[in-house]
Amino acid sequence: MAYSSMHDTEPIIEGTLDSQDRGAASCSLFCGSHHRMAASSSTSPSVSSSPSKSSALGVCATITGVARGAKFLTKASSIALSHALRQNRGNNHGSETERQEEASRQIANEALDLVLSMKGYYIKAAQTLCGAGQLPPEFEAAFGVLLDQCPREEFPVVKHIIEEEFGCPLSAVFASFDKDAIAAASVGQVHFATLLDGAKVAVKVQYPEVERFFTVDVQAVSFAMQLAGMHGKVKEVFKTMQSQFQHEFDYLQEALVMREIADNVLPIYGEKVAIPLPIDERHSSCPRNLQSLCTRKVLTMERLEGVPVKKYMEPLMEMFAKHYGTTAEELKQIMNTKDPSKIDTQNKAVQAAMNMGEVSESKSRLLICTVGARNLVATLVRGCMAGCFHIPPPAWTRPQTVPLNGPRLSRLLFDIHGHQIFQNGLFNSDPHAGNVLVLPDGRLGLIDYGAVTRLSEEQRTPLAELFVAIADEDDDAVAPAFFKCGFRSKRSDWRLALLLAHVFFNRGPFPYDMNRIAPKIGMPQNADIKTLDSYIRGRKLDVIEEFPGHLVMLQRCSMVLSGLGMELGAGRLSAAGMFKQHALKWLRQQREHTQSHVL
Repeated sequence: MAYSSMHDTEPIIEGTLDSQDRGAASCSLFCGSHHRMAASSSTSPSVSSSPSKSSALGVCATITGVARGAKFLTKASSIALSHALRQNRGNNHGSETERQEEASRQIANEALDLVLSMKGYYIKAAQTLCGAGQLPPEFEAAFGVLLDQCPREEFPVVKHIIEEEFGCPLSAVFASFDKDAIAAASVGQVHFATLLDGAKVAVKVQYPEVERFFTVDVQAVSFAMQLAGMHGKVKEVFKTMQSQFQHEFDYLQEALVMREIADNVLPIYGEKVAIPLPIDERHSSCPRNLQSLCTRKVLTMERLEGVPVKKYMEPLMEMFAKHYGTTAEELKQIMNTKDPSKIDTQNKAVQAAMNMGEVSESKSRLLICTVGARNLVATLVRGCMAGCFHIPPPAWTRPQTVPLNGPRLSRLLFDIHGHQIFQNGLFNSDPHAGNVLVLPDGRLGLIDYGAVTRLSEEQRTPLAELFVAIADEDDDAVAPAFFKCGFRSKRSDWRLALLLAHVFFNRGPFPYDMNRIAPKIGMPQNADIKTLDSYIRGRKLDVIEEFPGHLVMLQRCSMVLSGLGMELGAGRLSAAGMFKQHALKWLRQQREHTQSHVL
């Protein structure tokens, strides 16, 4: 299974259907999916399509949405006021700093409760702010839970949505359907199910009302950001996120994207990766009398049977941490600290992680062989002690997880996304570890295409030039290429452009890169994270005015892939270096295209 958790599977028994009933249900399903895709005025016999009722529903939605906005702003203001009073009142215990930190933690937890109660766009906005590193440390810590966990809807709600979208009972489509969601996000949640023909599928269901309140929710959050003085900082990030969020409402579009990416990637990388296909009119498991099992609010897709790649990351982290006298949990906590001033740069494990270079495939194979040999010896000792001496074997004889070849898999993931970026202009901007499975046949399963970005040919060329310049350490060419990509700062200072380009698209704050460019930008050698942050966000060089949405998404993709490589044991990888061959191929194709037109 793709995830190791127990689920309550409901065989669909809502009254046995004879052939006539099932045929009627199937016909209803066809009409239900067809009318939504064809935008027909008829929905179902129970729903009136009269203009007067539609107008009344629209007014009702607007009033409810405004009420939601008022509730959010009122509660947010109350939390902020309470926070200010707590800070001023203080207490007689601890230092002033400790009192302020405690007050910040309390308000952050109250803000998290508010976001969870509002759901929808509020969760998405909190996730985006948390991921962008724009929140105070206490808020980053509280909101961090939203990056992995989101509130789920109860099964009756999910069942109603599916039946309303399909126009028939679940039993007309599914042989079984897991009541518990396997995953949940800000827009919808995913359930496992089995079709009547035995095909195992994943069903993504959109939450009720999340789209209906989108516009008013956006306005309320934007107003709150203005009151907090953060609107200028996150304007471009929010603009891109809002546009992407609107696309996520239409699961028909996501189904088309899945098809397009599969058609682009699988002919070249099909022996190494698998991409789930939607159960649409092109799929063999789609019932012959149905048009599709995908609608605007329900996306039915193939289920990939595999193990999350995270399972192979944790043992590596534990081995690394143990080698430097700490634990994996402590190391994660340190490395995930959002406040640069609180990262323990004196910790040996942190120093080793920050200075780690690229790991070769041969080193990775050596580690695999070492763990395999260790497991063989452990098995022999365990069997001997249990069988011959009848005594409990020691703890060290438990088998360890044999690691994957991290460098090889990281190269594959970068190659696939490099191909998407430059050859297709359509890429998954959020390829995190939760979206990568290890399949039984050794291939990687790449799932979840709700967050994708399209690049025009005009956008791809300066991006290619930027990646090549960074990879070649051609510092004179980096800033001009970055500005051509749409980056803007108040004084167009090339030094800030050079620094940001390396931090965002190279290896992050890698000491070798930072020390190499430090003299050029006037930064001290061996600068710590806090000093580096002051040059990036502290306005020592210039002030960022515009960071285009496609750069935000590409930066996220680059850093997520680099982080994934690090956790897989591939070391610190340069995103620009890994994408270089694909960038050069694109530039060569553009030159050949231009020359052919000249001739």
